[in-house]
Amino acid sequence: MLDAKPIDAAGPSPLPDIRAEAARKDRWSGIALVALMLAAAALVGQRVLDVATGPRPPGPGVPAPALAASTLDGEPLDLAGLTDRADKVVLVDFWATWCPPCVAAMPTLERLHRDYGDRGFAVLGVNQEPGQTERVRRFMERRGLSFPTLIDPGGLSRAWGVYTYPTSFLIGRDGMIREVYRGPASASRLRRDIEAALDPS
Repeated sequence: MLDAKPIDAAGPSPLPDIRAEAARKDRWSGIALVALMLAAAALVGQRVLDVATGPRPPGPGVPAPALAASTLDGEPLDLAGLTDRADKVVLVDFWATWCPPCVAAMPTLERLHRDYGDRGFAVLGVNQEPGQTERVRRFMERRGLSFPTLIDPGGLSRAWGVYTYPTSFLIGRDGMIREVYRGPASASRLRRDIEAALDPS
């Protein structure tokens, strides 16, 4: 008696082809992920190198570095003009529209700018998107932000030792740095420090 063999009407199983295709996709996904990680590491490494080879980040008790650039309206503005000539306490905030913590801090900065403006305080934004003036202007207009903002032409953040965003510096009327905030600071802390800078005992 001959052994009966099952007849496969559908032909060869497609499973090996499916598994091979899935393996190829996994391999390319892995390669793409590694490439992205290497690119991110290179960017971070370059940023760390820039900071390491640049000036030391200024801290409380030292003069604020020079800070001058054009505002969103194309007008020249410099920190020395606000502190030396206008006798203001200034919160210099380095920020970008692509930075979620920066964006989240904007309403607090605007309230501080308005609440203490008549007492000799100002917020000065330093945006990190050169060449995007109109985009930044629209961003501020949509959110009702009125404090002056400079566009960093490329070297201000390095001169100030800024490598994370937001980073803010509270500058006294004498042009000296009083406080440095790496990352968003609470509204209560900012108010306390601003009050102390406006009315030193």
